Amino acid sequence: MRKLPNPLSHAYILTGGGEESRMALARQLAAAYLCEGQNKPCGVCRHCVKVEKGIHPDVYPLTLPEDKREIQVAQVRTLRRDAYVMPNEGTRKVYLIYPAEAMNPEAQNALLKVLEDGPTYAAFLLLTEQPGLLLETIRSRCETLSLPPEERQTDGETAALAEELGALLLRGSEWDIARRFALLEGKVKGQRLFDLLTAVETVVARSLTTDRRAAKVLGVLRRCRDFAVYNTNPGHVLGWLCGELFH
Repeated sequence: MRKLPNPLSHAYILTGGGEESRMALARQLAAAYLCEGQNKPCGVCRHCVKVEKGIHPDVYPLTLPEDKREIQVAQVRTLRRDAYVMPNEGTRKVYLIYPAEAMNPEAQNALLKVLEDGPTYAAFLLLTEQPGLLLETIRSRCETLSLPPEERQTDGETAALAEELGALLLRGSEWDIARRFALLEGKVKGQRLFDLLTAVETVVARSLTTDRRAAKVLGVLRRCRDFAVYNTNPGHVLGWLCGELFH
């Protein structure tokens, strides 16, 4: 079980890992907000049990409607009104918003009002793969909890390419990196690019204790992912990498 901050903030951005690990952390935090035990979450009190089963009346999910590509401002306004209704069973109300980056700017601005001035018993957990797509005003009012990158099943070609790119980012020159990424243009994009660079993160993370450049490279890769560069093309990734690593 992940060690939780003490005391808990009223709002967190949960990022990194995978969708399942972010949701597991969200459930752990929700249980901690509501737990009646001494060590929170205790896992055995009535609140912890209900949160784990997904039936606690004071834990509210807010996610994409089936027929929409964005979380709508009307949904957030409904959440905001509900936040001022006292909790049903516990001392807190916990709102799980996922994927948080699916909120359009209008919806994010509507959420901002309750993040700033909401009731003290309300807590907000924003689960996102790309926190950079959240407004700076939202990010500044939340604490961020980042899970380590999740190892994904990759084919042999992707794994070999990840090893090559990881070594190049750790030891290569700006010219070497630019030349190699140029060869990927048009060949790797979309989800495959995302999976490849996530695998590169894992490769680089193995060198954190032995390579001075590893921490910087890993930080740049994570910022690329957070700001959705992974979902574009190798040219955008190259610009970010070279801009951050060498200038």
